[in-house]
Amino acid sequence: MKQYVDLLTNIITNGEVRNDRTGEGTKSIFGGHISFDLRERFPLVTIKKTLWKSAFIEMLWFLRGESNTSFLKKHNVPIWDDWADADGNLGPIYGVQWRSWPGKSFISVDIADGDVTNVDSRSIKVSARQDANIDQIKVLLDGIKKNPNGRRHIVTAWNPTYLDMMGLPPCHRDFQCYVSNDGHLDMMMSIRSWDTGLGAPFNIAQYAFLTHLIARATGLVPRFLKINYGDAHVYLNHVDKLSQMLETKQVIDCPTELIINTENVDIDGYHPDDFHIKGYESHEFIKLPIAV
Repeated sequence: MKQYVDLLTNIITNGEVRNDRTGEGTKSIFGGHISFDLRERFPLVTIKKTLWKSAFIEMLWFLRGESNTSFLKKHNVPIWDDWADADGNLGPIYGVQWRSWPGKSFISVDIADGDVTNVDSRSIKVSARQDANIDQIKVLLDGIKKNPNGRRHIVTAWNPTYLDMMGLPPCHRDFQCYVSNDGHLDMMMSIRSWDTGLGAPFNIAQYAFLTHLIARATGLVPRFLKINYGDAHVYLNHVDKLSQMLETKQVIDCPTELIINTENVDIDGYHPDDFHIKGYESHEFIKLPIAV
């Protein structure tokens, strides 16, 4: 997991100090790419402990298409509590867009032959159409199976119409899948805003996890996870702890493996207890405050 350490070091050393929405301030760089070969190991950050089970539960929650934190609370994952209302509602965030993207509305107006200068002489016909909501995950899986060479294997959470209704607009805004001729599945995730101290280890773990689940559902072998980032940053109140970590800790090289303890291949049929990580070693967990 040297790539994570190199990214964090670059931001702390060379990042631009910027004001931000939360008021905490950040050190930030813009634009870059990291990649992991999932055939070698399951990518978990080792310079500090990654709470991989919570990351997996959050991803299963996204796949459930829910906008309420009740599933997370049931499994003792509080990571969305700061953005939810008193009833745990978050609005149409990731899962809603993934599993029930609002269907398109279309209104057409046809004007029959007549005197265009005289409204009374024209026949006007108005027709409307409202399509059903779109399950992007189902469309993705069907597309991979039926047309593996397709270039439209994309799921997006970035829906401009609904951004102001979301508890937090999507940071990891979309992902695209690629099927190789020899039966491997690659995923490229794009993230517009990346909290590298707190969020990045989580996101790496959960998108590697999602790549495995999609590969399993489509009969493929997971290969590469690629992450494109826009604004990658460290909050100023995280810098001291992370700098100390980088100065005193070394990356632990361990052959981490994802174990799936079920015959299920249905992406909607999993339970958090179906998954286990084998061989993971890390330094201690570092608690960092969340910027809301």
